[in-house]
Amino acid sequence: MCGRATAGPSLSKDAVAPSQHSREWVLSPVMRSAILALVLMVGLLAAPRASADPVSTPEPSSPEGQAILAPALADLNNQLQKPANLDGIMLRTSQGWAFVQGQIKGPDGQWIDYSGTPFATGNHSKKYLALVRGNDQSWQLVTSKVGPSDVAWANWSQEYGAPAEIFPPS
Repeated sequence: MCGRATAGPSLSKDAVAPSQHSREWVLSPVMRSAILALVLMVGLLAAPRASADPVSTPEPSSPEGQAILAPALADLNNQLQKPANLDGIMLRTSQGWAFVQGQIKGPDGQWIDYSGTPFATGNHSKKYLALVRGNDQSWQLVTSKVGPSDVAWANWSQEYGAPAEIFPPS
């Protein structure tokens, strides 16, 4: 060699030898094992990572989305003590948990007017957040926040055991 460093095993006269029956080169068992190990490592590193239950984002108008939203909308209307809807809804689900985020609108489609509600005083956003748990047939409200002005969900994963992946970055 010309004084170069090699990154792997070097070929010696015993590593690759011509076959006695043909002009083909045959790899020794040691070299075959090294090449196989290298191919397997590259394959494992290049393989996509799959989690047991990835985060999904069901459409709010889908049957699953409607089932998730039902307890959240009931809670929203109960807390406001007047009719309201959500717009710009984001649903993120995983492992039987769902995070709901939306903008609170009145029945007329305009931003909610907090007058006459328990939220009439103070500085409240027009956001609604909810954490629900369940399956395709039945979802139950775990916790919620009407009009948060901070990152209300920051501790929900630790507090309720929900997967952190369903929450937006803080």
